[in-house]
Amino acid sequence: MAEHDTNAPPLFEIGDHLSAPAAGPVFMDLEHPEYAYMFGFLQADGHLAQGTGRKGRLTVEISVRDIAVLHEFQRLTPYNSSITERVRATNFSQEHHSATWTLCDQRARARINELGLPYGRKSRKITPARVEFSRRDYLRGVIDADGPGCLSLARKQTAAASLASWERPADMSVRPPGRRWKAWEDRVLLAHDDTGAAAAELGRSQASCSVRMWRLKTGKVRHPKDAPPDA
Repeated sequence: MAEHDTNAPPLFEIGDHLSAPAAGPVFMDLEHPEYAYMFGFLQADGHLAQGTGRKGRLTVEISVRDIAVLHEFQRLTPYNSSITERVRATNFSQEHHSATWTLCDQRARARINELGLPYGRKSRKITPARVEFSRRDYLRGVIDADGPGCLSLARKQTAAASLASWERPADMSVRPPGRRWKAWEDRVLLAHDDTGAAAAELGRSQASCSVRMWRLKTGKVRHPKDAPPDA
């Protein structure tokens, strides 16, 4: 993840606060696919900074082309947060346009920290949470995160290995497998081009539809036109 430059002012504020649906799951319930994906992404590309006293912040900085992911994180988080954009020179580009999601609430940070995102400089090792979680969605989050070069690859390989060796504690209940996306559902989603309308028709959450839409439009999953007609 790119280091946060405190001297570079944001170009503009995108938004201040969007609340998760009142009837939605508990914040960072990793059995919920959207939160499992979010946690995996945060472990690979997030940064928890500890301030004085109870102060601190969680930041995620990624390319602006993927800003929809940050809007989903903001929507899923029932605490004040903000998204900013900036353009700056990096080792890879003279004009790198990025977006940063910032969350300062102590309760939210405490929850994410206890699940497995450490404060300070991140190590190369990513360890799955010690609670029940949606494995497939968690790993997708780790893979989709766009950390820097070889370090990112090494962390993702470690995460995959850790996930493969993870065993469910005996006292954990078994959660039914998640509902896989079908090609016909992707076609409906793209035809609507409206996650709210698509969610109502497909019987899925709007968050799930938003993340799926982003993955389809960025080429991270196969486009339905490339799938068999009866899929």
